[in-house]
Amino acid sequence: MSRPRRHSLAIELTSHCNQRCSYCYNAWREDNGREVGALRSAELLALIERALDEVDFQHVTLTGGEPLARADLFQVLDLCRRRGVGIQMISNGALVDDAKAARLAEYPIHFIQITLNGVERELHNAHVGGDHFDATIAGIGALRRHGVAVAGCVVVTRRNAGQVGAILDRFAELDVRCVALSRFSPAGFAASHVAALLPSRGDVIGALAEAERRGAAGMDIQVTMPVPPCVVEHADYPHVRFGECPIGTEAQEFALGPRGELRSCTLHAEVLGDARTTSLAVLVEAPAVAGYRDVTPEFCAPCPHRRRCVGGCGAAAASVLGDARGLDPFVAQHVDDAFAARLRRARALPVHP
Repeated sequence: MSRPRRHSLAIELTSHCNQRCSYCYNAWREDNGREVGALRSAELLALIERALDEVDFQHVTLTGGEPLARADLFQVLDLCRRRGVGIQMISNGALVDDAKAARLAEYPIHFIQITLNGVERELHNAHVGGDHFDATIAGIGALRRHGVAVAGCVVVTRRNAGQVGAILDRFAELDVRCVALSRFSPAGFAASHVAALLPSRGDVIGALAEAERRGAAGMDIQVTMPVPPCVVEHADYPHVRFGECPIGTEAQEFALGPRGELRSCTLHAEVLGDARTTSLAVLVEAPAVAGYRDVTPEFCAPCPHRRRCVGGCGAAAASVLGDARGLDPFVAQHVDDAFAARLRRARALPVHP
């Protein structure tokens, strides 16, 4: 019997991270993953091996938490290389030194995605919860010196939307010309920062205008979080690629959690099943996946794009509004009077350090 083929598997190697990003979608970030933990090395390696036996994944994305926080990361890379599966990685870059960059260069890693949220250390550090700016810049530099491809990322928030052009220019200076604009989506831990970080339509349009200028000049820029076309007209930015929620499509990236649970994506908390006891070939065909796009928010009913857009990020809708098939808060802030009033009240409260 042939294996089912799927686009990608994001493997959350650990729940631990050296940063405490306010935009983090990991639901366990409140205690830095202490309760969730991670699988022991032998169990993790065996589970990844079995996952690749059961499903033909085009590539895997090694993520976390922070993947470089695992001492056995290079054993995982050895396994992936031996199995011939494509490799991507998501890291904050702050744990990369010259020696690690040299070792990473030995593997066929398509790219390592690293986020920069400001051109000044104060703004970046305010987003990531500690003094990490210089280490992140140094990590990017070390990877590029050793020939490791780096894909940049900007989490576009209410606080940094006005700096997106400058951040893209800084990435170009660092020899990083492929950048993801990850519009802030308040899923998981990030839901507690929705008032402080959720960008408005105007914020995102301003950021996209800067991205379009750089894209027209040759930079490869993709908006990776859904930006529903009822809020922003994608055709106005021909040099920026727009992604959509891929759940239930050929582009879906499943998430294998730090305890072996399989989820529809890294942002969704709902568990499809325990991959330690159930075949991934069964889990990737779960009814929750197959029927995900059949239900869209009531607001979207008249829209011809509803089956493609599905109302934006359902994980954010679940975390903030309590309805996994509800309207993305990015849209809701402009059309839901009660939610808009809730944001205004929260933003009027004093901010405590």
